[in-house]
Amino acid sequence: MELRQLQIFSTAAKTLNFTKTGTKLGYAQSNITGQIRQLEETLQVKLFERLGRGIQLTNEGKKFLENVNQILLLCEKAKGEFAPDVFRGILSIGAAETLCVYRLPQILTQYHKLYPLVELRVQTDSCDNFVESIKANNIDIAMVLTNKIKTPELTVQTLHNETLTMVASPLHPLAQKQKIKPYDLIEECLILTLPGCGYRPLILAMLNKQNVKPKSIMELSSVGAIKQCTSCGLGVTILPKISVSDDLASGKLVELNWTGPKFEVKTQLIYHQEKWITPPMKAFLNLCCSMNIPDHFHQSI
Repeated sequence: MELRQLQIFSTAAKTLNFTKTGTKLGYAQSNITGQIRQLEETLQVKLFERLGRGIQLTNEGKKFLENVNQILLLCEKAKGEFAPDVFRGILSIGAAETLCVYRLPQILTQYHKLYPLVELRVQTDSCDNFVESIKANNIDIAMVLTNKIKTPELTVQTLHNETLTMVASPLHPLAQKQKIKPYDLIEECLILTLPGCGYRPLILAMLNKQNVKPKSIMELSSVGAIKQCTSCGLGVTILPKISVSDDLASGKLVELNWTGPKFEVKTQLIYHQEKWITPPMKAFLNLCCSMNIPDHFHQSI
């Protein structure tokens, strides 16, 4: 039993004329007759009574028509779900914690206004884990904070150039120095994100290149925890400037005058290069690239 046969049967049930059915569907009358015959053989029932030159539905045909109409209706509904101009379904997004707080909310707010039927699923994790999740098709797209993406299977779109800055408590001894050089960290505790964070390798590579080994390294899983421990004077940290702007403005943290190598990373969108770009996903990509996201948007949400 084929969908085409059901469409032919449904049309024939309305016209009660095989010739008119063929004209309406673009088939020869003989093709219509042949398809109906095959359908009757499959079902092993008569669907039409041939009465002279006309046809009428049998009782079995009338009962079958009820089912056929439901099937065709479901087919049209399913087809509509994936029409290019219909934005519905699920969009799974991964985002670095910093971006989930300071970059993503404005995008999601605008996206939800434009496409309210799309279910948005957002999760935070490390850049390394997002790469694996994309490969496994567990998420559609990720917004990461890193420098270079070396995975050849991924498509990468850069959204923003971000700046990393070194901060400390106003009471920390380094806050009193006019200039901070790499060797100033030798006797300090450096508070960092966990392995897998996109920009952590840049910091460690810089220290290694400068032959600098901090007295100790404290690793914390969240930017909030890092800022809190830093403001308490437990050490110094290097974080994206967008994530500490409020703390600098309030005086909870101070920006150190770092004279060592600059730390520059990028906010980037990554997705599998062989991924089918659904209408909701394409709309999200276009929105991310078109929106000018203020650094202090989070203050108003």
